Amino acid sequence: MFSVFLLISVFIWLLNALGKNYTSVIEYPIVYTDFPVNKVPVGEMPGNLDLRIHAQGYALLRYKMFRKPVPISFQVSAYNLRKAEEDNESAYIITRYLKDQLSRQLPSELQLLGIQPDTLFFQFADQVSRKMKIMPDFAFEVDKQFTIRDEIVLNPDSVEVTGPDLILDTLQYIYTVRTELGLLTKDYNDKIKLRKIPDLKYDRSRINCRIYLERFTEVQFSIPVKVINLPDTIFLQTFPSHIKLTCKVGLSKYERMDGNFFRAVVDYKQIEAGNKLLNVTIQNVPVYLLSYEYYPKTVEYLKSRR
Repeated sequence: MFSVFLLISVFIWLLNALGKNYTSVIEYPIVYTDFPVNKVPVGEMPGNLDLRIHAQGYALLRYKMFRKPVPISFQVSAYNLRKAEEDNESAYIITRYLKDQLSRQLPSELQLLGIQPDTLFFQFADQVSRKMKIMPDFAFEVDKQFTIRDEIVLNPDSVEVTGPDLILDTLQYIYTVRTELGLLTKDYNDKIKLRKIPDLKYDRSRINCRIYLERFTEVQFSIPVKVINLPDTIFLQTFPSHIKLTCKVGLSKYERMDGNFFRAVVDYKQIEAGNKLLNVTIQNVPVYLLSYEYYPKTVEYLKSRR
């Protein structure tokens, strides 16, 4: 009996308490729309406003427990934004000027008393569009029997990007998402997503990527040693007079290979520095060459006057 009367007392007390008026703070979501023409916002803006509300306990309890708030839609261009001093791209608005709009979007039983923060700040930038090169971001290895033919093929190799000029001015490339391909033993062909950057929009979200593999072979050449920076009055003979050059190249480039491409040179200035052996360096190496080795890397010499 005691418990029953206690529950009845608590219930009556609760009904009495909920019938009174209270002031409380609720967090209300806000979304921003309708920005000034050809302007886009940059940086973070508050996603919620703290509203000081006056209402009956019943209304506050019902709102907090059972009602999911519909975000307040704030049309930015509908207000006269105040420019920050000496900054044409920054603006702000005093939130008390939003009170009438927010009151209309709240349930009628909730009375809006105040808004926090008291000021909303906006940072704008000019909206521009630019064509930007795409760079692949892949991690992979190629089976030891193969090599990559030419480069990774992207189709298309560029994308139209729209967004704030202050962001686009700092970008050189748009990258694909990081993709782990593992060990490649055959040609690769798939669609790859582009890496997203906040505040930027692309005219496409995926591109086609191809990696062509081919076998490789070795080619050997005998290259004569040339002397550079040699005075007209000096004759210099190197020993040996030729070096052996071994090149590794993809089969598709084999027909292009020619020993006349390469130059094996020694520098006479090394003799003036007191060197007894001259270092051999290779010049005019084709970019499509996978690797190369040569022997010997140093030569002896005999110097005489003409």
